[in-house]
Amino acid sequence: MMVSQEDDIFSVTIDVPHGERLGLLLAGGVDTPIEIKTVQDGSVGSLSGLTGGLQIMSVNNIIFAPTTTHHDAIMALTSSNILNISVKRKPVISENRIEDKEKTLVDAEENMDDKEIKDMSYGVKKTDIGATLSIYLQKRHALNNFHLVEVSSSLWVSGWNQKEPALTNKFHVGDQLLSVNGQPVTTVPEAHTIMEMTPSGVELLLKRMPLAAEYKMHRQKESEDWGMQIRQNRLVDVIHGGIAWTAGLQPFSAEFADKACSWAITQVNRYPVSVLCRSTDVIWNKINSGKTDVSITLQPSEFVNLLSNSLLEHPHYETLSPDHEK
Repeated sequence: MMVSQEDDIFSVTIDVPHGERLGLLLAGGVDTPIEIKTVQDGSVGSLSGLTGGLQIMSVNNIIFAPTTTHHDAIMALTSSNILNISVKRKPVISENRIEDKEKTLVDAEENMDDKEIKDMSYGVKKTDIGATLSIYLQKRHALNNFHLVEVSSSLWVSGWNQKEPALTNKFHVGDQLLSVNGQPVTTVPEAHTIMEMTPSGVELLLKRMPLAAEYKMHRQKESEDWGMQIRQNRLVDVIHGGIAWTAGLQPFSAEFADKACSWAITQVNRYPVSVLCRSTDVIWNKINSGKTDVSITLQPSEFVNLLSNSLLEHPHYETLSPDHEK
């Protein structure tokens, strides 16, 4: 392998027209250099001379340090219509190795399955509330296989195809979709358009249930009451001094759109509860299945109402929500 000894760094200044996108798909973040993975043909980035394989060194004098996350990079590239981007070319590989390298990359892409490819949360488990992570899906698994809802100028996941194995453990109800293929999205048409335009894989940047709260409770014996009242999937009341009360759970302590509201249960022991669930018995069976220990994830009921109402409008909502029949 022959490598050029010259560090080829250059800058480009781009005036991004209103309503248009750079068309860049990024890779890397946190101890891995931020690089341009691909550039959409005909996009503003392509016409400005940016190509796949370039490492981004800075944007508008914001240095991309080893601590820079994937999300930080996206925010920097969308912070202004006028962007001064400093990039560095990779070392040049001699021609007699290019063919082998391209074959290796192709093989790697073909073998890449739908999986989480980068945890952006500094060691926080991917299931933890508030964690930001990126997942990669093959295009055929992403298109029309999960339901998004527009709430408060953001996109939220309310359901996904329960019959598609590739989506198992990828989403949680109430996940916030931040970007698709490196492009921030706030509307459903935006997200769908980007996914439809991608030639193969789809990269989704998610924030794990940012409106949720998780409570863990323990009782000495199975006959002991948890000290809370539930109606359908709603937390109605908490008994003062009971187990739930001691764990810090309060009935109307949720907040949505600057207003207090009740909680809705969306996970029990980290297993999803359908936003369409209307059976109190189903919820209690899930809670009591853990015998003496339980973990309950709750989200604001007004927010969950918006997710469930939108999901019901989908022609195939039955296949998008776990336990929909209960």
